[in-house]
This record gives sequence, C-alpha cells and structure tokens, in this order.
Amino acid sequence: MVRSWANTNPATQGITSVQLRLVEDELRIAIHGAAQGDPFNWGEVAVEAIYAENASSRRGMAFVARYHFGFLDTLIEGNVNAGLLVLAAFHTFHDGSHRSNYFFPRIFS
Repeated sequence: MVRSWANTNPATQGITSVQLRLVEDELRIAIHGAAQGDPFNWGEVAVEAIYAENASSRRGMAFVARYHFGFLDTLIEGNVNAGLLVLAAFHTFHDGSHRSNYFFPRIFS
C-alpha cells in the first residue's frame, strides 16, 4: 500500500492523487485534489486503522483515515485489490448549509 497512487481518470475534478507513506512506523495518507481545475492539497493525516485480509494475516490491505475541515468531515476508506487502490470518501457537512452528505468512490493505479 505504501506508495503514490494516481486517479485512473486524469480529467477528474475530485481526488487526483493519494500518497501513503510510513513515518516512524505510522502509516500516513496525503490527498491532493482538483477544485474546478486548480490543485488542492488536503494535507497529511495519520491512518487510524489498518486491516488485514483475515485474523491470521500480518499483511495490511485496507485502511481508514479521517480529515476534519471544520465545516466538513471526511472518512476515507481504502483497500488494495488487483494492484489498484479503491478509495471511498464519505463526506459529512457540519455547517448548517443543508447540503446532502455524500459518498465519493474512486480508483487509483
């Protein structure tokens, strides 16, 4: 899982790339996106949990991380399958705007 991942859709207006890296035995994620064509850096956060394929495996294949933006919280769930990173972002608004919370799946290679 530890590497840089690029969105399989180069014209995306959402998440363009994901970097997973180990820092002092802690898995960290950094997300970059495109906001109406302009680059946007979400920053880097610690991965909250890593999941193996089964209870006896030591090899991580999925993870959960959270971003807190004040008006918006985003839960990131990712897993590696067939050499691709499948990423799901669950966005929850807290700003009283009455926008719908939404789910945003993407695939990275």
